[in-house]
Order: sequence, then structure tokens, then C-alpha cells
Amino acid sequence: MDTAKFIIRPAGIEDMEALTALYLAYGEDLKRSGLHYDIRTENVPKVLESRIKSRLIYFAAAESAGEIVGFVIASILRLGGEYLCEGEASVGYLNDIYVAPAARRQGLAEALTASAEAWLRENGVRAMELQVVTGNTAGEAFWRRQGAYPVGTLCYKKL
Repeated sequence: MDTAKFIIRPAGIEDMEALTALYLAYGEDLKRSGLHYDIRTENVPKVLESRIKSRLIYFAAAESAGEIVGFVIASILRLGGEYLCEGEASVGYLNDIYVAPAARRQGLAEALTASAEAWLRENGVRAMELQVVTGNTAGEAFWRRQGAYPVGTLCYKKL
């Protein structure tokens, strides 16, 4: 894993154009994997900007040779008063992670994940949840290698 050529840093407003393009590519990858959501392209910049500005959300960009080649977004979910997760009333949630195809297989997804996990730990979180689209076999294998395991099944039903 040679992540020395990558810099993982907080995403900034100056990254919006590149992050928007990557997020739209991510959405297309999710659709190809079977996600039933459509990306509202016109809303993506505003949503990403609000996530960048939020102190309750971790949004990091991966940069290589001055180009943004990946990102990770994580947040802290507060549980209802009747639940604890690992003794805490909150759980981390990895909202989104994406690495551009040209930057894959170089350890960048692991490095982005580690940065999100570090932020969650710094904020007192002891466990993290995430979702993987069933058809995303590469994602399923990646998360197994990271020590994540399925605890349920998210079902979809068209009404």
C-alpha cells in the first residue's frame, strides 16, 4: 500500500467542482450496483457544501498531484434513549466513500476509512455502521477485509 503519494485532508469549498464530479460518478457506480435512487444532480453542490461546512460531519478529500481523487463522509448518529452501542448513546456512520477508478487498488480507500475512523474515535464513538449495495461485490469484499460484517438486510419494495 503506497499512500505516500496521496494527501488526505479536510474537504473545502474550493474543492466543490471536483467533489461534485466525483460524487456524481459515485452515484452512477451505485446505480450500476443496484441502488434504486436517482441523484438529483442540481442539488449535489448545495448538499456537499452543507456537509463541508458542518462541524458534525467529517468530510475529507484525497488529493494526488493537486487533483481530488477520492472522498469520505462520516457522521455521528445519536441513538434513541432506549439503545446503547458498545456502551455509548451514539454510533458512527460512514455515509459515503469513493475513489476514482484511476486511483484504486493503491490503498486509498483504506486510508480514507482510517481517517474517518480516527475522527469518530476522537469524538467518543466506539463503533461504525455503513451500508453496501448488494450488487457491489467489490465493496462487500473491501468491508469484510476492514473487519466489518453484515448485521441485517436492508430491503426495498416498490409501492
